[in-house]
Amino acid sequence: MAEQRKNRRGDRYDAWRVRDLDPLNGVMTYLLGSRTENEAVCHMDIEMEALNAYVKYKNDNNPNPVFKYTFFHVILAAIARTIEARPKLNYFIRNRKYWERKVISFSFIAKKQKIDGAEEGLVITTYKPDSDLSPVEQMHNSTCKMVAEIRKDKESKDDTVKIVSALLKLPGFIFKPIIALIMALDRHGRLPKSFVKANPYGTTCFVSNLGSIKMDASYHHLINFGTNSVFVIVGEKTKKPVFHEDGTFELKEFLPISLTLDERIADGVYYAKSLRYLKALILRPDLLDKPAKEKIDFEKLLTELGI
Repeated sequence: MAEQRKNRRGDRYDAWRVRDLDPLNGVMTYLLGSRTENEAVCHMDIEMEALNAYVKYKNDNNPNPVFKYTFFHVILAAIARTIEARPKLNYFIRNRKYWERKVISFSFIAKKQKIDGAEEGLVITTYKPDSDLSPVEQMHNSTCKMVAEIRKDKESKDDTVKIVSALLKLPGFIFKPIIALIMALDRHGRLPKSFVKANPYGTTCFVSNLGSIKMDASYHHLINFGTNSVFVIVGEKTKKPVFHEDGTFELKEFLPISLTLDERIADGVYYAKSLRYLKALILRPDLLDKPAKEKIDFEKLLTELGI
């Protein structure tokens, strides 16, 4: 597995330098500008029949009904499996160099209460490809535990909020050069580990579950600070007509998912195939019950689903 790779001179503590680049990729970082200037936005609507049935099955057999399974856990698991199979999704570009993260990580925001003005808590979790646990169990167990801790103490603040709060207390003439120093250290991969650990834009994928607050959107920008190159928005479920060959139709429930990607990292063919992998896993969520270390034959799966 990737975790067994050894560091080489020039690697970061959180990522390996990508050294086998195509020459065209290498020059792109000099020609095309920053991450936010190279956003590619992709969108897909996924039929939810299989997903709904799977979540119901998981909750019907859940030994701890307090921590329910949701389709968000399944989406996280599907994204994790896809990134594992499509490693360029775990790349980022910093200081005009390509890097591959040493872990697959996610960040998202959890409201302590679903009311206006409620405190927000940051959740950062990792996926372990060599685990005996399934991807769904990993995502369910880790996120439920972290969200429960956030909501248990509505007055507590996570590390990110603590760091930002401390910086904002400084006078402007000190604050500005400190921010400039932080940005410079970030560009060169020299930020203290405590900053990186608390940075939601330092993960493989930032996921925003807008559907949980009855909101929909098809785009969220990337950010030049940090290393995050994949931003996923899960929208609100909606019903759409599905037409049959005889002209009849039926209403089916769909889940809108949008991704914002750094297009310098991979070409359209690579990203298109990656999206098909993700869609296939959501349409066949039972595969996410397999132990993470078990391989999935994606080519066979795509053929079976006709994707």
